Amino acid sequence: MDLFDMDDVVVGPPDECSTPLKEWRLKLQAGTLKRNDFIEFFKKESPKYFDYQNELDTVKCMFKESMAKEEIIDVLVEFMLGDNPKSALEKLLLEGNTATVCGKVFKNGEPTYSCRECGMDPTCVLCVNCFKQSAHRFHKYKMSTSGGGGCCDCGDNEAWKKDHYCHLHLDNRKNPLESKIITGAVLERSEICFSAILAFCVNYLEIEPNASLQCLDGEGLGLDGANFCTVLYNDESHTFDQVIQTLTKIAKCRKKEAMEIVAAIDREGRAVVKCDTFKECNDLKTDIENQMIPPSGLLANPRNNQSLRTTVLHINSVACQQFALQLLSWFQEFLVRHYLFRKTFSELVQRKQESFCIRHILEYDVKLWKTARTCWHRLLISGMLMEYENKMVLAQEFSRRYATIVEDFINDDHDHAFSIVSLSVQLFTVPSIAHRLIAKEGIFDKLLHTFYYVAIEKFILNRTLHFSKNIASLSFFKRANYILYDLRYLLSLKPDVLSNELRTGFLEGCKALMRVLNVMQGMESITRQTGQHMDYEPEWECAFNLHIKLATTISQVIEWASTDKTLLHKLYKMTVRSLVSNNFIVGGAGSEEAEARSVAGHVASCLVYDVSVRPVSIHLPLTRFYAGIYLHLGAHDLSYDCLVAETEALNIKLTPREIIEPVLCTHAMIAQVAAGMWRRNGYSLLHQLYFYRNVRCRVEMLDRDIVCLQIGASLMESNEFLIHALNKFNLIGWAQPNYETLLAESPVDEEFMRQLSMIDEFLELLIVIIGERWMPGVSLVTEEDRLRKEIIQLLCIKSYSHSELSRALPDTTGGNSDSVFEDVINTVATFKKPVGADRKGVYVLKESLYEEFNVYFYHYTKEDKSKAEELQRERRKAKKELVCCPPPMLPQLTPAFTSMANILQCNVFLSICTLTMDRALDIRSRSFSESHVQKILHLLGFAIQEELSEHYPFLSFYERAQQYGILDKLDELARCPRLEAHRDFVLWTIKRFKDMQAKQAPAAAAGPSGSQKKSAEELPLTSEEQARKEKETRAKLAAERRAKIMAQMQSAQNTFMKSNAEMFANSDLEQDTAGSGASGSRAAASMGGSAMDWEDIPGESLEEQGAAALLIKQNPACLGPNRAHYQAQENSFKCILCFENCSINPDGPPLVSSAFVQTSRVILTTPGHYKGKSGMHVSCCGHVMHYKCWQEYYSNEESKEQRRLHRNRLALSQGHNVEFHCPYCRALSNTVLPVSEPLAGLIPDQSGVPPAVCGSENYLPLDCFVEIMRTLGGELAAPAADNTMWQYSSVLRKSNVIGDLAQFERTVQLIEKPQLHTTCMEVMTSFNKALQNAMISQQPNAAAEGGVGGESESESPYLVFDTCSYTLESLEIYMFTMRKPLKVEMPMRHQTCTTNLVRACALYSSWAPHRPELASKLLDTIFNQKGTSVLEWDCFRMLVQLNFGVLNLMVKENDYAVLPSGSMFDFYMLQTMFLANVTKAVICFDVEKELASRRAKEEAGEGTELAQLAYVEQLPSKIQENMVAFYRRYNVPARVRQLVLQKEAESEEKQNQSQSQNQEQTVVIPCELQHLALMLEHVQYQMGSFLRCACLFYRCLTDVEFPDTFPTEQPDRFDLMCQYLGLDADMGVYFDMETVYATMMHNFASHPHILRQAEQCSSRYGEPVEVLPCLRPLPELKPLFEDYSDLINSVSDIFCPNNEREEMKTPTMCLICGEVLCGQSYCCQPELGKMSVGACTHHAHSCGAEVGIFLRIRDCQVVYLGRGKGCYVQPPYLDEYGETDQGLRRGNPLRLSQYAYRRIFMQWLGHKLHEEIARLNDNANVAVTQWHHM
Repeated sequence: MDLFDMDDVVVGPPDECSTPLKEWRLKLQAGTLKRNDFIEFFKKESPKYFDYQNELDTVKCMFKESMAKEEIIDVLVEFMLGDNPKSALEKLLLEGNTATVCGKVFKNGEPTYSCRECGMDPTCVLCVNCFKQSAHRFHKYKMSTSGGGGCCDCGDNEAWKKDHYCHLHLDNRKNPLESKIITGAVLERSEICFSAILAFCVNYLEIEPNASLQCLDGEGLGLDGANFCTVLYNDESHTFDQVIQTLTKIAKCRKKEAMEIVAAIDREGRAVVKCDTFKECNDLKTDIENQMIPPSGLLANPRNNQSLRTTVLHINSVACQQFALQLLSWFQEFLVRHYLFRKTFSELVQRKQESFCIRHILEYDVKLWKTARTCWHRLLISGMLMEYENKMVLAQEFSRRYATIVEDFINDDHDHAFSIVSLSVQLFTVPSIAHRLIAKEGIFDKLLHTFYYVAIEKFILNRTLHFSKNIASLSFFKRANYILYDLRYLLSLKPDVLSNELRTGFLEGCKALMRVLNVMQGMESITRQTGQHMDYEPEWECAFNLHIKLATTISQVIEWASTDKTLLHKLYKMTVRSLVSNNFIVGGAGSEEAEARSVAGHVASCLVYDVSVRPVSIHLPLTRFYAGIYLHLGAHDLSYDCLVAETEALNIKLTPREIIEPVLCTHAMIAQVAAGMWRRNGYSLLHQLYFYRNVRCRVEMLDRDIVCLQIGASLMESNEFLIHALNKFNLIGWAQPNYETLLAESPVDEEFMRQLSMIDEFLELLIVIIGERWMPGVSLVTEEDRLRKEIIQLLCIKSYSHSELSRALPDTTGGNSDSVFEDVINTVATFKKPVGADRKGVYVLKESLYEEFNVYFYHYTKEDKSKAEELQRERRKAKKELVCCPPPMLPQLTPAFTSMANILQCNVFLSICTLTMDRALDIRSRSFSESHVQKILHLLGFAIQEELSEHYPFLSFYERAQQYGILDKLDELARCPRLEAHRDFVLWTIKRFKDMQAKQAPAAAAGPSGSQKKSAEELPLTSEEQARKEKETRAKLAAERRAKIMAQMQSAQNTFMKSNAEMFANSDLEQDTAGSGASGSRAAASMGGSAMDWEDIPGESLEEQGAAALLIKQNPACLGPNRAHYQAQENSFKCILCFENCSINPDGPPLVSSAFVQTSRVILTTPGHYKGKSGMHVSCCGHVMHYKCWQEYYSNEESKEQRRLHRNRLALSQGHNVEFHCPYCRALSNTVLPVSEPLAGLIPDQSGVPPAVCGSENYLPLDCFVEIMRTLGGELAAPAADNTMWQYSSVLRKSNVIGDLAQFERTVQLIEKPQLHTTCMEVMTSFNKALQNAMISQQPNAAAEGGVGGESESESPYLVFDTCSYTLESLEIYMFTMRKPLKVEMPMRHQTCTTNLVRACALYSSWAPHRPELASKLLDTIFNQKGTSVLEWDCFRMLVQLNFGVLNLMVKENDYAVLPSGSMFDFYMLQTMFLANVTKAVICFDVEKELASRRAKEEAGEGTELAQLAYVEQLPSKIQENMVAFYRRYNVPARVRQLVLQKEAESEEKQNQSQSQNQEQTVVIPCELQHLALMLEHVQYQMGSFLRCACLFYRCLTDVEFPDTFPTEQPDRFDLMCQYLGLDADMGVYFDMETVYATMMHNFASHPHILRQAEQCSSRYGEPVEVLPCLRPLPELKPLFEDYSDLINSVSDIFCPNNEREEMKTPTMCLICGEVLCGQSYCCQPELGKMSVGACTHHAHSCGAEVGIFLRIRDCQVVYLGRGKGCYVQPPYLDEYGETDQGLRRGNPLRLSQYAYRRIFMQWLGHKLHEEIARLNDNANVAVTQWHHM
């Protein structure tokens, strides 16, 4: 024992003799310390920290982890590391040998990054921290979220091609492996502790622990006493709702508690549901197990019929298990601290005889629940995967136990991520380990062997696979497919050189593969149904799933074989042996018959196998595997012939005829399906053919089949090959010259039509065999060339976006094709950047590459082909080329395939060509079809191109063609009228033929032979020339006809003019006098005057009336003494339901317009103000209908709504307004707004003299108005016996206002009460009801006072008035944000909405029930300094309330009314609120801030002149002084500064006591002219919002349009708005003490709250008042990170608020306030009203008043949530190609697109979210989503 350790042991207080630590140390010295001492300690201590309470019917269990850590784990650490474990651990950290491999284990949903440039395969990933510190962040990386269970590969040399380490782990490489802290003695103690921990955990963590009753040892606890727990476990076959139902029904839990338990079970894998006596717990267990949960139709899963898994455990046992979990988690973190700890751990788990050896840990995984499994997996990753040697040990053990583990996994039902099987990805993807396992452990063979026995053996019938119809087997089959994923990992990297051992191991695996392929050859074979339709669709998906999973492996095996000659040789022989032994189609009973067929004098012996009667299959993996292997023979100088000799020596004979037979049968079947012969086989066959060509399957299906046929074509004599193909397609008869004569005898029936279709299919197959040779091994091309060809063909259909293109290409490199794909695409196409927010960027093919287009490309569907052909023809037409799609040049064939070119000159081919051409020329021929000719031309084109390329010396197509007279036939075809459509193609072929002729026989081409010349001269016109010629002829005829008609018209005109000569003489004179002035005549006439009157008002009269009148004429005001006239407008509409014309008049039927009412907080979201308030917003589309028509429509809609299934939304509660769509424009609505006539039209004497002329003495002045309002406020507040006290006569008397009643009546425009239609009242009442409903629906949990006050107010008319003000303020902010001034043409929906709403409010105010107490409160606040001060007012809202809610209290209810429509009192109200707002602006003006911002602007070079300075300077000095006095007296920042300075002065004075006592002085705040100018500018700016709202409001109220002087491009101007509202824009006026204005401003400013404000701000004593700014802060959505990875990383460590151990599964960010919530999860479901809802729904209710915008961060999706509904919209993050990536499927780096984010913002700001949700949910195929759980 070394010194360091002696110190450890000796130190320790002597009095604590009995502590476990002391005992262990003594025993250690004595050498008697055993691991059991620790285990006993754990057993004894852990139950102390387990706590449970039985509350009502539920049990709450708690394990106090922090205490257990202190009392148990820390003691253990102290024992291992000595007396100061903390400092020891810190020193260890400084030594820094954590590991060079990161090994961080990913949790579910954690972001991971892979590098597209450096990763060995897509499974190599980095965690956030390593990625940020590595070089890969500058490469092309890919983002995704982990499913949980994987680990970070940083520092693993075999995972990366370069940049293996991040900066964090690079430093760790320098650290030594040994340590000064961890001495031998520490390791010795650690070993005992580690083994104790492992033994304890292994023993206790099984679901049915054999230790359950061991806990009772010696504690004398019997089976009585409440010491037992019923524990319920997780499974993947019962749904949440089923388990909740069980718990509420049987365990009698409340629903909320049941949901919590279920969330815990899902999260942790188990939960305690009861703590009681053994009997009680056991009864509960039996009840739960006996309750058969009805299987939901969705999951036909055998486990579904099983009961839930439960056990009864002793409480101590549960406590030990909880502690064991904590111990494992801690142990895992502890092992990461040093290499030596991991070394000790790995040595321990390698001891075979121990209960915790690796083998046992791997095998007993299946007996654990979720959390326990995860803890063990993490422990193995941290303990065994950090060092290579340990990783190898684990891999070997894993491989040896593989079969057992997988079988357990298949029988289990937990997800793959929670099974130990998921470790395979960590082990099999390391190339050196994978290769070693293949060589030493035979893992390749073992995997396939296991798969064969576990998954497919039971489905083999007659040596082939047939999957049963019962889908129940699917779940186990899906689980077995994970073996194939493992296989893919194993073979993902082929070695450069194969050792003998590796080769042998690999070949063993290939044998097993052959066995699997052998039973797959011909699986799910199908026979053509004749007579009746198939009874039931056969199972076909299983077979395709199996193929898709195996395809990658097959490609990988072929790739491995291609690099090694010996391996290839052996594998070839093995494949041939398997093919010969397989008897599907070839080699089966009766398939050896052959019969001779002859065409064009050639005879071939063909196999007899009739596809239309006998079984065929899409699945031929053996044949295709052979084709794949064959392609690589040439590279190693092996050939079919030399290999045939070898195989024949072994009595294995495989002829080319037998190789191609199964594939030919499949293609014949495909052709017959196209010809309609297999219609009775149902859809399953069509689905199979779809997948056969589909991009996911075709690499190992269609592509290999074509190669197989090409192999046949190159190995067989060309004529023989064609006869075989013709025979399979039943076309031998068609290829005979006497076919037509035989046809003439038989009738044209369905059979004949099928025959024509079969010919088409045959010719197309021939084109594909000859033309589709962009395949390495067939031609001299590379994989890149193949990809290039594929991309060119795709881009010939249309321009593709990046994601569409990558989806349309096969992934042949196992996920690593990105970089190859990028390189190739950039050579063939140019990328067009996206324009606008909804567009994607697209790739456009380079012009020169259209030449390579092949219309018969074999991956085209019929639809693709026609699209591409049309595009190509249009392109060529536009370029004035021949309009056709000629065949492209073909690449050169490899030596093994060269003989394939011979097909193009063999006799059978040429005879087929000439026969088809002859039949096309023969008018009587019945078997003619244009498409046949087109295909023959294509084939001839190939032949000519091949000859011209001079690759093949044996090719002499020209001579053969001359023998068959092909050129002459082509000439005839060019003149054949039947072939009009293909004339250009024929001409192209002739032209190419001539080129070939010129090359082959120059003499013949140039010679003067007559026939040659003749044909050249008489070449027919191309279709382009033909069309041009016809067009010219037509144009010429049309011109002649036009000239003729014009001449006729001219003569008729002349005769008319002669006969009416006098009339024409007069007209000339008039025309001269009118001049150009007539332009306005139409407008003027319509307004009642003639053009003359309107235009030519003499100039002098205007001057006489004075400049003032001119000004009014130019700029009409809508209020005040200079008010402009209301001009009556036409108001007729058409009802959109009954289409009758209707106009607004009081007697007629009332009209309405559909509107949508919603609670809103959009303009109230600024933090700090408006706490919890919400307003009501109305929107309206403006389409008019009769109220009666609407009621009918609405009742229909309502009943439809009730009948409709409540899909993806909650049932409506009573309070909700039923939603419907506007019948015309489908705008979302939930109520109607009355459409009424202009208010000014209802006031009788408006048409008389303008107010200006009457003189001001006819009206009461402003100060009288103020007095009247003051008095009225006081009167209303007093308890009234009757309401006569409030009537204007008595109020005028009391307020001492001098003036007669008539003057008052004129000033308020008193009118007789307007007689409204009875239903008009009804409409308004229903509108008010709709507002109340919306209010109530928002109230369950939200603050009820909303933007309206209290409950009493919500029923009053004030709710309507506030809705009006809120809607107008929202519109003003929306227009301001859109940078639209008032004069700009507003959309109809805004215009009609504001007009109808304001008019409705005005009419409503005249007859609505009065609320004197509210009016009194309002008047007292404004005029009597009671209530709040001006600092807290929303002046515009109060203005609307004043306008509508006060004056009607002063008139007799039944006879008269005051209709707010721009009277002088309305003007005085505006002036009052304007002054209040000016006062507020002056009080809050902060000169320092303004000066600072000006300086900042000047520095930035944006400095501007102080516009108001000159104005202030020319003001009278008196007014200047008044301004300064007002500023010093009331301005809060100035007074705060004054107080601060005064305090400083006072403190100085105290120090200078020597000065005489009586020199008290007040500090004067400086206020120069510049400051005043700044203040006025500030005030004008601050008034902007109020004035714009007022303009909108009074425009609707008075119907006086905005003058033309209003700007349409620049922002609105203060002076012009004041002018329009009749206010004085001259700010000095308001500070003139002579006027009422100054008095009123002093009145507002001298409120006690304001006087207190400065003291409270400066002294921090008392709470200063919350100031509501004059200019509302503009609402904004939360700013987001520019880079999406920053956003996703920012939430990677946020925990669920209800569970500290779990990260949030779906962190969801509210874009309105930025809060991150735990979305769509059972653990966070607050209650709203009486319902449990998701966290987002709950948050939206309070944050956005029922509407919310959420970003689901890990899925990169934006969700709009409305009332119980929602929708997904495009997120604002786009990749470099301008595409979104919802769900991170592609994983490209994403950047924030401001354009897209602004679109979301504008939808929110414009209150359009509900409408957007409704629009997107109307789509019938929207997935059903329980939005309220979001």
